[in-house]
Amino acid sequence: MRPASRSTPARPVRQYAELHCHSALSLLDGASLPEALAERAAELGYPALALTDHDDLGGVVRFGTACAAAGIGGILGAELTVRMPELGAARTQGRSVGERRTHLVLLAETREGYRNIASLITRARMDSERGRPSVPWALVTRHTQGVTALSGCPNGWIPQLLAEGREQDAWTAATELRDVFGEHLAIECWDHRLPEERALVQQLRPLAARLGVPWVVTNNVHYATPDARIVHDVLGALRHGRTLDSMGTRLRPNAEWALKAPALVYRRWRGAEEGVRATLSIAERCAFRLEQLRPSMPAFPLPPGVTAQEYLTRLVEHGAHERWGTERTPKHERQLAHELGMIRKLDLAGYFLIVWDIVRFARREGILCQGRGSAANSAVCYCLGITAVDPVRMGLLFERFLSENRQEPPDIDIDFAHRDRERVLQYVYNRYGREHAAMVCEQITWRGRSAVRDAARVLGFSTQQADVLAALSDRFSARSTANALRVVDDATTANELTAKETDAKPPAPRRPLTASDRPVPGASYEPHGSPNAQRAPRTISARDATWQQLMDARVERKLAGDAREPLGPLAKGADKGADQQMAGGEEPAAKHAHEHAHAHEHGRNRTTGSREGITGRAMLERAGLDANDPRVQQLAHVVDGLHELPRHRSIHVGGFILAEEPLGSIVPLEPASMPGRTVVQWEKDDLDPVGLVKIDLLGLGMLTVVQDCLLYIRHTRGVNVDLGQLDMSDPAVYDVMCRADTVGLFQIESRAQMNTLPRLRPRCFYDLVVEVALIRPGPIQGEMVHPYLRRRAGQEPIVYPHPSLEPVLRRTLGVPLFQEQGMQVAITAAGFTPTQADQLRRAMGHKRSRERMAAICEELIAGMARNGIPEETGLRIYNQINAFADYGFPESHAASFALIVYATAWLRHYYAPEYLCAILNAQPMGFYAPGTLIEDAKRHGVQVLPIDLTRSVWDHSLELADGRSLVPNDGIVRWRSRPQNVEKHSQPINPNTKPGTDRLPDAQHASPAPVAVRLGLRLVRGLGAKARRNLEAALRDGPFVDLADAVRRVTLDRAAWRRLAEAGAFDSLYAHEPPARRRRVALWDVMAATRAPELPLAPRTQHAAPAAVPAFTPVELTEADYRMTGLSLAGHPMVHVRAHLARNGVYTAQQTQTDGRDGQPVAVAGLVICRQRPGTAKGFVFLTLEDETGMINVIVTPDRFEQHALLISTSPLLLIRGTLQVEQHVVNVRAKQFKALELGGGEQHVKGHNYR
Repeated sequence: MRPASRSTPARPVRQYAELHCHSALSLLDGASLPEALAERAAELGYPALALTDHDDLGGVVRFGTACAAAGIGGILGAELTVRMPELGAARTQGRSVGERRTHLVLLAETREGYRNIASLITRARMDSERGRPSVPWALVTRHTQGVTALSGCPNGWIPQLLAEGREQDAWTAATELRDVFGEHLAIECWDHRLPEERALVQQLRPLAARLGVPWVVTNNVHYATPDARIVHDVLGALRHGRTLDSMGTRLRPNAEWALKAPALVYRRWRGAEEGVRATLSIAERCAFRLEQLRPSMPAFPLPPGVTAQEYLTRLVEHGAHERWGTERTPKHERQLAHELGMIRKLDLAGYFLIVWDIVRFARREGILCQGRGSAANSAVCYCLGITAVDPVRMGLLFERFLSENRQEPPDIDIDFAHRDRERVLQYVYNRYGREHAAMVCEQITWRGRSAVRDAARVLGFSTQQADVLAALSDRFSARSTANALRVVDDATTANELTAKETDAKPPAPRRPLTASDRPVPGASYEPHGSPNAQRAPRTISARDATWQQLMDARVERKLAGDAREPLGPLAKGADKGADQQMAGGEEPAAKHAHEHAHAHEHGRNRTTGSREGITGRAMLERAGLDANDPRVQQLAHVVDGLHELPRHRSIHVGGFILAEEPLGSIVPLEPASMPGRTVVQWEKDDLDPVGLVKIDLLGLGMLTVVQDCLLYIRHTRGVNVDLGQLDMSDPAVYDVMCRADTVGLFQIESRAQMNTLPRLRPRCFYDLVVEVALIRPGPIQGEMVHPYLRRRAGQEPIVYPHPSLEPVLRRTLGVPLFQEQGMQVAITAAGFTPTQADQLRRAMGHKRSRERMAAICEELIAGMARNGIPEETGLRIYNQINAFADYGFPESHAASFALIVYATAWLRHYYAPEYLCAILNAQPMGFYAPGTLIEDAKRHGVQVLPIDLTRSVWDHSLELADGRSLVPNDGIVRWRSRPQNVEKHSQPINPNTKPGTDRLPDAQHASPAPVAVRLGLRLVRGLGAKARRNLEAALRDGPFVDLADAVRRVTLDRAAWRRLAEAGAFDSLYAHEPPARRRRVALWDVMAATRAPELPLAPRTQHAAPAAVPAFTPVELTEADYRMTGLSLAGHPMVHVRAHLARNGVYTAQQTQTDGRDGQPVAVAGLVICRQRPGTAKGFVFLTLEDETGMINVIVTPDRFEQHALLISTSPLLLIRGTLQVEQHVVNVRAKQFKALELGGGEQHVKGHNYR
């Protein structure tokens, strides 16, 4: 027998668990995301890592998920700010004692421990000054079950007292902590190579031994790797509002606050290894993990003996009978059975009942609401009244809404009339309790431009330099911006560097900031002789001088040498020749700035907003920076480090969560900035892994318009319009849309929609669904719009990217328009599993999802190749799906919005006065200003009456021919002059019957006389909230009878009275005066009536307005109207010059529509009411001009815009010469020459809307 060989005993594996670690969720303190910390800990071989952010659990879901994926234990905890009582003489002498703020690390051992930590943070946030959370020590003592406590960093209670030389008080504090936490207390020690810390450790270790508790090593981590130290310093400088070179000792002196390899930790603590090993026993004890956190929905109150599923089935059956009636078929039965079975299997009946209850409350209170998004895929939601889209009729996929494979709750979004949304939120709070309901937060992260601005500011660059860098940056990704900022060799482009760094995992380490690069306290950060110390940007105008910024610039000198045509006094500005003259005669610096600014805009990436083909060195040179400056060399590293780090916490637009147990024990709550609301520390993406269910309760302004319009119709016409019973095939309504007559309509009033509608020519509801989804950045980026329109018009054959995709794309003529189609294409063409397709859906619907989409689409291309799809075809499909990362609609979402589109078109067509009044009272909202809405309504025959202090109230009102007025006020209406109870006589009518043919028997309340809109006092600029309150209080006692009555009853300052007089509010009181003199006479009397009080030695004398008071000219009257209200009923400014313009061959908007021919040279003029430069338009600029007959769409090519940018961006009134484009009833003017007109008729007061 062979003797057994002797083996060398294995050296014990030295392990270490970090128990004190801060992520970027410790806002402006931690410099690494939770995922990065977990990945780094796994690389270093940690068995466990604790996350202990300052008074925050906002990162625990991301951290726990990342730890599970990395195969390490994720310990959840927090570093709590505790107000400890002062010790010592003040306490022993019985005097009133203060408190000191200290840090205490708490780690969750069990579910109860986690609940205690979350509850403490909730109280710290809810009961403290905003931004300074803390809890009293007495409260901590009642929340110790299941918790391990560490004594904290040098800001802990014991280290603070030791640092002050108060050893006895430190011992007292230590015994207090031991008495509360017992054996679950550990004394924390650290070594960051600082002598003051090592001195504390020499005292802490004996204290722990004397106390009978373990001492434990931590590193108080604030970033994953040492090279992130500079990012941490930048965050500290931002927190203090300083530059790096002025931070001094506020900065930590080295990069020791990173995760360290266990071997390095043991080497650092050689001879005291028990403190390192103690981390493992504590980590083993802290066994709570996120998967144990399974909250449930609140129990819905049910009738006795009835389960939630049974009650839901009853409600669905009742709703199905109301919705479908005799049209119900076996197909409907199968769909309902399938959905109810899935709801039963996933135990979600209570969730649907809660949503139904919220909708029921809104309907009971008269609040218009409608479900949108994936809820429209559910027949159950349709029968419950949550959505108005019939998914059976439209063939929508239920699994897009709820699926057993997805293992997540459904996502229901409900739009409410925005004015009344707060009532709905407060109902939820009151019904389920404020401890059980809260809103979801949203972490606002650094993006490309914000990151480069903040980094440049902290590094000490000028504001102008930061502006130039931001103008050249990616508007989404800070990482892409950082890659563009790096100076590389000529042979390596920035795009290649980006690709390399994207593929590299992990990214290549970057040079940390060395001691020579660090600022010296009290000295400038600029190295001696640095070019940046002297060099400024080439010129302020050399920053990103886009049209939007130029529009806000002040033009300090007039353009010289204008080549004028014979337009008399109207001509002002420059045409093409004048621009050339300007370019040749202006100062060199100004000329360079002008050319340089527009050279920046040319070549901008249409998706990210960044400049294409610009190397790092060129970017830096344009900002006046030297690439050899050490600060500049750190800029890219800092910007990259800020990528996706949270800047601050905001509130989600509508996400609401409910739980059976107090929410504050699941996730900490904070008070929202708006009173009466609370917000959790988790984002919406954090909810699914934990099992919390979100309901989106959103506000939609157009629903307020529709709600008010229906209310007005019920009173003025005596009819009830049921939107659910509208005839969705009314040809008159579709005719309006085919003419692009859509000003003020939901979703289809923009220039792009108006240009598409005559081509699409919608004739049924599904056409509207397509129209809503078509004009979105996703389909535009994927080049889907024009192919669809051409195929619909029969101008090109319907082809499919691959034969296998025909069933998926047949309804949309072979062009993918909806997110659901992107998912189905991935399953069919690339062999994606439903889970992978759902990940694709999530990426398409996620904000700023380009990077997530890129990773998934790489898998998509590989899957299509495996299925034999040619590479060229695969790339085309890839580009189309990838475009949805720039915002594409699900089909169900588009259908929900299409219902509102049709409702607004129907109401505007048949009840135009009521619709105009409603949309004016909902301002500001929509695409157009009130003046444009009123001009359009007047062209449709609506009578609009001027502001009149004897008839107007604050809101716009409706006047009937019999003298009665319907007076709205924030959704409540009342009759004036002849108050009658119209409501009790109302009865439902067939909404398909045209107005006037189905009237109530009482003619007094259903007069067929026309309804006029009376403009409200809210239109007068500069009155303000105080004037509104005073006017409304006075008007409750009835209208004003004369000027003296108004002055006596209302307390307004003289400026407000003057504004009312100049707006014509007193004109009816001066009917005896000629119309042109009324305002000036009223102004004279108003100023006299509102003088200072009469004094004994200065008695007041009344002076009538002299007969010589000059009258307003028509142009002056229009100018006064626009200056005071932004519109004029006396006449559009263009009316005053139409005769002169007509003699010069200038067309009206109506003439371009009726008489224009394609290719015809044309001149048009009007107010510039809208400027657009979409990122998807490759530099093209779109203008909308308005004259007295309508609107004119103008297309400006990039080169023309570069020549005339100042003129286009700042002139409110333009004369444009160009070529008419007429295609399928769509009329545009392709601009060639521009002139700025100066009429003096109020055009300078027009506030055009400007969009990117």
